[in-house]
Amino acid sequence: MNFRQKHTIFDTRGSYYFSHLSIRPLPRLPDRPHRGLLAMGSLAIPCAIGWDGIAPKRREGDGRTPTGQFTIIEWRRRKDIWAIFRPDCRTIKRADGWCDDPASNSYNRPVTLPFRAGAENLWRDDGVYDAIGILDFNFSPRVRDRGSAIFIHLAHDDCRTTAGCIALRRSTMRKIQFLWSAKVKVRIGFSIAFRKLPSPPGRTSLRVEWPTRNRRSCP
Repeated sequence: MNFRQKHTIFDTRGSYYFSHLSIRPLPRLPDRPHRGLLAMGSLAIPCAIGWDGIAPKRREGDGRTPTGQFTIIEWRRRKDIWAIFRPDCRTIKRADGWCDDPASNSYNRPVTLPFRAGAENLWRDDGVYDAIGILDFNFSPRVRDRGSAIFIHLAHDDCRTTAGCIALRRSTMRKIQFLWSAKVKVRIGFSIAFRKLPSPPGRTSLRVEWPTRNRRSCP
């Protein structure tokens, strides 16, 4: 994807933040994977979603990005790789994990590795968890086997589908990470986006275009 705008749109000074995001599925082409569009105000950004699309979550591991409205309750980052990030985030350590075992009392909760039950390691070599926002999906109350670890994280280089999370390109995350307010609301799967917000004084709106054939694009 290609961003064409004046760099001042990403100026983090002042109090101009987005408190709501909207993520909806894009029309799927034959023999092509699901993908989505993240909208906030007048901005629209392609994103990777679950390999089974956006739909009500049925069970752990079904590959669906869950519909509903959620809150990013916590931000985390790899401090050794992702140097500049939000001031309200926590540092990911080598022993940090996230329990995805429905039989465990720590299901869908952060844990310390090694852990007696099944858990995902947040310290990953592929870089997709270098910066993550944790959604409160199936958080309070928890329902066993409904699903766990729904994050907004970084996409692979080929922008492949996820196991249910929302993924953004590294270059995109670096640009928009400071435009989200604390505890930002994320609305997933609704066709009607939130109202269009006015552009801040002295700034131009951000235009996002799909890449042409001679540029790298999401599959």
